[in-house]
Amino acid sequence: MNNAYIRLLVFLYTAEKSSVDYEIAVVLMREYNRFPNILIEDIAKQACTTASAVTKFCHKLNYKSFKELRNDCICDEQLQVIPKQLEFAQTSYKQACLSYLEQEQHNLAFYMQYHDEAMIQKAASLMRAGMEISICYAPYSYTCVHVMRNYLEMFHIQVQGVPRDLDEDFMAYRLKSSALIWLISLQGTWIKEHWNWLIKLKGEGKTFLIITATYEETFKELTPYIFPFQFKDTILDTAAQISCLFVKLAFAYANFPKLEKS
Repeated sequence: MNNAYIRLLVFLYTAEKSSVDYEIAVVLMREYNRFPNILIEDIAKQACTTASAVTKFCHKLNYKSFKELRNDCICDEQLQVIPKQLEFAQTSYKQACLSYLEQEQHNLAFYMQYHDEAMIQKAASLMRAGMEISICYAPYSYTCVHVMRNYLEMFHIQVQGVPRDLDEDFMAYRLKSSALIWLISLQGTWIKEHWNWLIKLKGEGKTFLIITATYEETFKELTPYIFPFQFKDTILDTAAQISCLFVKLAFAYANFPKLEKS
């Protein structure tokens, strides 16, 4: 989760949705994984505006030019860091976490703390190569889906994001092939509203993992895998803390003996 992504995320949650700048930001987020191999003209065309308007938008994010923003986005060279981190984790889970923290401490120092380490190990033990994992997310946690996907794809584990605002039948269709399902619900309200449906899915063999700031004993009827967080107040704080949890989950999985992961 680098600086450019954070700036775009903040802008999307504060911008007027009918504005040209909002359309540009949406396109940039949608095409994020194509950076740096994308041109300003491509962005302008998709946002139905001009290259000049895209440049002005970059200025609003405190970039001197589109090129500067582009260079601040994830690129192929940066993505090579992830396999190296996971290779390190195979030797030492704790050292991998410390190394990651050292690299990201300028914006993630707080968020690598206060996780339930024993629960991370239990959650990681549920994963297997070739399985599909789903994350039922709210808009604020969409970036976390990308984080888990980037870290687990080298283990041939598929990660898909499923928006929580879909109707239950369509969600059930999307979750059909998923062995593990993460539920992100800070207030726990969404889980309560869909409780009967979730219990039904559990009866069909689905395994759930819950991230919530409002721990309730009744949630144990659905799953023993519960991560009660002490969330900060902002969207970015929330996304950062969940993202760090998912990184540590990947490190824990990478640290397991190869026979356990087959």
